[in-house]
Amino acid sequence: MKSRIIWAAIVLAATVGFYFATIRPATQKPGPRLDRRQINRDFKAPEIAPPPLPELVIATPTIAPPPRPVPIVAPRNDPVPAPLEVPIQNGATLDFSTGTALVKRQGKDQQALDRALKEMAEATKNTTFPPPKK
Repeated sequence: MKSRIIWAAIVLAATVGFYFATIRPATQKPGPRLDRRQINRDFKAPEIAPPPLPELVIATPTIAPPPRPVPIVAPRNDPVPAPLEVPIQNGATLDFSTGTALVKRQGKDQQALDRALKEMAEATKNTTFPPPKK
């Protein structure tokens, strides 16, 4: 019985709140219309003079040169490697894969060189270049 009374009170309070929040304001007459342009004219801020600006003073500083030139990078103390000098040898292979020049003599290299030389001679035997036309 008590719970029914409590639920009835809750429903009645919700109905009254809904009436005052949505229905009653919709039935009232709206207030007078506001002219926004007139409001802006009435509440215009007064004119204020700008503050005085300080005078512009430009002073050029003088910087003394450094006592001695300072190197940007420390000088290198390690020796600069000289270019590799390898004498030309016919029929030999130069191998630079290890970083130094190694002279190798193998029969397979000589055979491959001879075969390549024959192929180049065979490919270019019929090639001729005509003289330029004047």
